[in-house]
Amino acid sequence: MKEFFYRPDNAWVGDVIPYYEDGEFKLFYLHGWRDNYREGLDHGWYLIGTKDFVNYREEGACKIEGGTGHVLKVDDIYHMFYCIFPEGKQWVCHAISRDFKTWEAIPEDTFTADDRIYELSDWRDPFVFWNEEEGQYWMLLAAMAKGPTNRKGCTALLSSKDLQAWEYREPLYSPNLHVGAHECPDLFRIGDWWYLIYSSYTGRFATFYRMSRSLEGPWITPKEDAFDGRAYYAAKSVSDGEKRYLFGWNPTKNDDLFGWNPPKSLGKDYDTWDWGGNLIVHEIVQRADGTLGVKVPETVDAAFAKTLPVQFNGIIGEWEFADGSISCESPYRFAGCTTPEDLPDQCKISAIVSFSEQTQGVGFMLRTKDTLDAAYYVTLEPQRNRITFRGAIMQSEEGGKTFPYEVELERPVQLVPNRSYEIKVYIDGSICEIYVDDEIAMSARMYDILQGKLGLFVSQGSAQLSNVKIAIRE
Repeated sequence: MKEFFYRPDNAWVGDVIPYYEDGEFKLFYLHGWRDNYREGLDHGWYLIGTKDFVNYREEGACKIEGGTGHVLKVDDIYHMFYCIFPEGKQWVCHAISRDFKTWEAIPEDTFTADDRIYELSDWRDPFVFWNEEEGQYWMLLAAMAKGPTNRKGCTALLSSKDLQAWEYREPLYSPNLHVGAHECPDLFRIGDWWYLIYSSYTGRFATFYRMSRSLEGPWITPKEDAFDGRAYYAAKSVSDGEKRYLFGWNPTKNDDLFGWNPPKSLGKDYDTWDWGGNLIVHEIVQRADGTLGVKVPETVDAAFAKTLPVQFNGIIGEWEFADGSISCESPYRFAGCTTPEDLPDQCKISAIVSFSEQTQGVGFMLRTKDTLDAAYYVTLEPQRNRITFRGAIMQSEEGGKTFPYEVELERPVQLVPNRSYEIKVYIDGSICEIYVDDEIAMSARMYDILQGKLGLFVSQGSAQLSNVKIAIRE
């Protein structure tokens, strides 16, 4: 079955460079061949088009070989800024096009960092926009600022009147937080707020945002400053004039770089994360206080339109099934129920969940059996205000011996007793995309358990789950 979340045949999606025009999202992306690369195959920037994030039109390679960048249109000319890495150095390049297909590089516009302000080691991922207040273009870059420690990761700033001659300026944002560059910078405005996006692979591995009333700063770190978790990276955004969408990738797991995968485990769940994977699109939503959340795009949600009949069998604990509602009181124990049939390989699972004050956990068991152990657990943990993802090995002694952490993936969410939360889970083979209340997203991968049922569970508490649905594509 072809994957629902886009990936090219025999290759993978890397960093996305989104552009919107004439009712279509035109998405350049870094084409990751990995071991499938053969001499003579075009590589570098590839282009796809979509109007709904469900159906994609492939245009192939655009003949630009380089790293992440940006595209903007000025006076009927498209300008592409990208980066190259000759002999281990990093340079910004410029190309132009009149038809979005044939691109002409301008070699004399190539430049690297000014080593009086920035380190020469990192100078990539250009993002360019018109600063109306200054009346000139600004370019943001993933860079390393000069400084006495290795915490030099920053968002570099340059300005230009003509997109060719650039003035080096002090960093737009240099917080001394990361020992790696602020990758894939992006900047946009919604209402009275400016938002700066960047991705980092040091300290925490995620796509972050900062917010400010002014381009001069200060850049505020919100209480929750990431759009997703570990399994979502290098995200950049674009607006269609009404809504703004975030384009990142859910990484695969093809290597065991550090030997963490237990010798008895023949699967891939505990391999290391790769660069690149499948394209995942979140819709950005702005809250009343200016902070941002994300939700599943309406077109993606609507693609899973065929609802399957669902029923559950109680396995342990006292479960009540009545009037479309499933409830369980199990204040001192774990309780679980399962469907009779296995989950489809591609499907959407949704439910409205509420819980009592003392509840320790409630959620879904994905691809479970009636033993209720070998499964992927998606858990709301009210006592810790988080949603977590755990694989099968974490239910075993081997998991405790192998890994020094309690959970594999987690996202913060304010969980209030007796309030309803809508949970949506989208499964596409190994891909798992989880959303809470159209505000919180958590991406994951599920490799080792290929089939199994849907289970519901309550741990040491009471919960009610209503409107539980399994839907597939028509």
